[in-house]
Amino acid sequence: MKKNLRDFAKVFLAILGLALVTTSCDKDDPVPTTAKIKGTITMQNTDVWAEWQDSGEVQLTLFPDYSLDPPAGWGEVPDEFFGPGVPGGNFALGAPYNAQDPLIVNYEAGATSFSYEIEVEPGTYSALALGFRHDFVTDASRRTATIGVHHGDPATVSYGVQIKINMSGNIVPILDFPAPSSITVAAGDEREIDFVADFGFLPIWYR
Repeated sequence: MKKNLRDFAKVFLAILGLALVTTSCDKDDPVPTTAKIKGTITMQNTDVWAEWQDSGEVQLTLFPDYSLDPPAGWGEVPDEFFGPGVPGGNFALGAPYNAQDPLIVNYEAGATSFSYEIEVEPGTYSALALGFRHDFVTDASRRTATIGVHHGDPATVSYGVQIKINMSGNIVPILDFPAPSSITVAAGDEREIDFVADFGFLPIWYR
């Protein structure tokens, strides 16, 4: 009987010790403060890259939560928001979240896809977009051509923009593509987001 009690005591103490060590390790583990967004971007019309590869660089950017007051992010802008007769649309307002440190994609000619990973602060973002930033275009509204955005359908391409013009008092769209999908991440999240981009939009945007 005494032997059984001693054996039980040894097992109990061993289990208690393991529990204490595990609890101690958990307390020492760092608590994540950031999130990751990663995935694969599928490229279309890769042959077009040959004409543009020496004119700029491909950048992956993330836009902050959308707001009209103050203007920020990427979203719907009502007609005449910026003044009488000024068309609205759906496009980026202001700089990307990672404007000072965009993910520059070292795209290799002919590659039909590539993987990406970016570390971000927890929160909501209005758009994840792949763009081509032209070195020789000075107009800020034209300098970057969006060649693909995450818009909820990883199998089809969208450039994310609706651009309108005023034609004799009638406001009509000249470019009309599905808007980007917003993204919300918490600390420690790893969101996988795949989408499609198309170099074929470059000659349309820069014509």
